[in-house]
Amino acid sequence: MPKSSFADELFEWTHLLLSVEQNAGEVAYLSELTSELRTLLQGSKELDQERLALEARRQKITGEIQALRSRGRIVAARVRAGLRTRYGYGSDKLVEFGMQPRRHRTGAKRAEPEAAGTITGSEPVA
Repeated sequence: MPKSSFADELFEWTHLLLSVEQNAGEVAYLSELTSELRTLLQGSKELDQERLALEARRQKITGEIQALRSRGRIVAARVRAGLRTRYGYGSDKLVEFGMQPRRHRTGAKRAEPEAAGTITGSEPVA
């Protein structure tokens, strides 16, 4: 049986119920089943409406969450800036607030200049 969408199934059930009602005299023995199908159809439609309403609400809430997060990032950045202003950019106190203090580069020491008169690798040797 191929997959069908929910809307297709509801349409099929509605069409089936209408067809059975038009031929009620010939298919009276199906009255219990058609009654159950009618109840299932109504329940499905109601739940689908509720699902759509919940999805709309979810989308609205998602938008509100995104707006709050955006504002929160801005405020958190301002709080961090205030902490850096208060304690300084290199203070170890920033670690308590989950921030990295700025460190000075400690790179390799520069080699001392060569003494005059020594041969360097770039000069031809005679």
